[in-house]
Amino acid sequence: MDKMPLTEEEIARLRRREAKVLARIDLLKRTMSETKALDTLIYKAKLLKEAQDELRRVQDKLAGISEE
Repeated sequence: MDKMPLTEEEIARLRRREAKVLARIDLLKRTMSETKALDTLIYKAKLLKEAQDELRRVQDKLAGISEE
């Protein structure tokens, strides 16, 4: 099954999304190192995993890898 190549607009949108997710991951990592409360660390770890999963999906789409 042939896939349609991404348009320049789609690529630009995905690159912007990728940059936002990377910034969110960086912020989470920095705040996690400053956090002492275990429940807050657990919550931030969950957010970090979700952001990393989203980043992987965006990068896969940019690389032309299907989610199937």
